[in-house]
Amino acid sequence: MFKLRNIIANLLFVSLFASVLTPSVAGTANAAVFLAVLAAAHAGFLAAMIRGKSAAGADIAVIVYALLLLWEITTAKLGLFNQIMFPPPENVFHVFQTHTGMMAAGFAASMLRLTIGFASAVAAAILLGILIGWVPALKNSLFPIVKVVAPIPPLVYTAYVIGIMPSFRSAAVFIIFLGVFFPNLIGIIMAVGGIDKNITDSAKSLNVNRFTMLYKILLPYMIPAIVNNLSLGVTFAFMTLTVAELFGATTGMGYFVSRFAAFGNYTYVLAGIVLIGATITLLNVLINIVKRKMIRWVE
Repeated sequence: MFKLRNIIANLLFVSLFASVLTPSVAGTANAAVFLAVLAAAHAGFLAAMIRGKSAAGADIAVIVYALLLLWEITTAKLGLFNQIMFPPPENVFHVFQTHTGMMAAGFAASMLRLTIGFASAVAAAILLGILIGWVPALKNSLFPIVKVVAPIPPLVYTAYVIGIMPSFRSAAVFIIFLGVFFPNLIGIIMAVGGIDKNITDSAKSLNVNRFTMLYKILLPYMIPAIVNNLSLGVTFAFMTLTVAELFGATTGMGYFVSRFAAFGNYTYVLAGIVLIGATITLLNVLINIVKRKMIRWVE
């Protein structure tokens, strides 16, 4: 079954590549970028297949290649849909060539906002979560408030925060902070409360001071939970950022989509969506690398 999936994935790739090279009924742009992306993606798949690590990749490749082939045939080869509303994939990927500077600037702006907001939220949640979870007086007084505030979606604050903040960057960072901080804070507080008492009792028997208890015992104990929540946290933060950029940004990947959607240019809208999807995928790949480095038993 495993070899069959690899064969199907390779056949679909060849069919898709050949289909792009054949004449189209609809007017299509230069397919060089689309073909280059396909070739690079399949090269990665072949490398994984050679190493014997393409089990999951084969399933993904089959689905992606099948969808792209269906997209190519129905739009470029058969012309079944209005090309303005449903452009061929060549046209979508050609935008990366014609608007490289604008897309790169949007990517850089979004990633800067995401990095500042996400990193500061995680750091604050770790410090406050461990402190609140460990000190009974703080947990009794603050945890009930946190549980009331945390479920409020950060997007509810978006218009208001953009209106009162001095710049959109600060507003976006704050919205991301709110979206990431509270879920992580609750998770860490609860994780501290669930720590094995044998560990803390052993530390107390050695007369460990409070700072050492927090820094040397509780923080290392929290690392697996923190790292395992990174993927979900980054995805949610990115979703929050993109929606915020639809409102008041003048740069960013969300702004790129909203700007061209306002003019009904859906080729550019789809290109922006592809960029956002590729960015989220890349971030999750990097997070998985971090997991393997920090938590040795993560496969």
